[in-house]
Amino acid sequence: MKPRKALDISISHRLLLFAVVFIGAAQIETHGQVDGRFDEGEYQASRSALEAFSNDLESLTAKFEQSSIDGSGYLIEQLDGVFYFQAPNQFRWAYSAPMPELIVGDGEQLWHFDPSLEQATVRTQPPASDLPILALTDPAVMAASYAIEPDERPSTLRFIPTEADAPIAEAIVQIAEGRPAVVEWVDDFGQRTRIVFSDMRVNQWIDPAIFQFAPPPGIDVLEGL
Repeated sequence: MKPRKALDISISHRLLLFAVVFIGAAQIETHGQVDGRFDEGEYQASRSALEAFSNDLESLTAKFEQSSIDGSGYLIEQLDGVFYFQAPNQFRWAYSAPMPELIVGDGEQLWHFDPSLEQATVRTQPPASDLPILALTDPAVMAASYAIEPDERPSTLRFIPTEADAPIAEAIVQIAEGRPAVVEWVDDFGQRTRIVFSDMRVNQWIDPAIFQFAPPPGIDVLEGL
């Protein structure tokens, strides 16, 4: 049987991925590691690449592979699918079989569709001022909550929350060919999620219908959850 995800936590962490990857890096305070185990030139190049990528981003399509492990190292989830984004605040996460799942934000409503449960939930898409994980719509919101640190791993940036009650403990972004290639974060329960992107297409036309969702006939729709 497919494990039921906690909707708020699941969606929140995936939207947090948006903020970590696509916000303008220049708008976040920089902290330096004190042990010096990083290459300053490589760090600056990675930061500049992320900044240029996010500043120029209008649309994006990419395949992804997602895995999650718990605090003891046990693999609890392994998924793949396709991700779409259209500035300033439309997105679509489409997870593939055998556990298909769909999350769509059309700029006004946030939909979550689970075919295995024959159920869809819908609520107002929160503004960034109310939900900082949607910082794509207002990158300045994230500036007060996260700092970028260098990392000893090549071409990698570390995002550290500045607030004790942040939904993640830390996140990292690995840059390859000037684009985010891997995003990984640890939530406040110790669960580590890693997403690897491939076949990334930037600033190409996306059919607006991709960011719309109409519940199939016979599907239960729950509102406000």
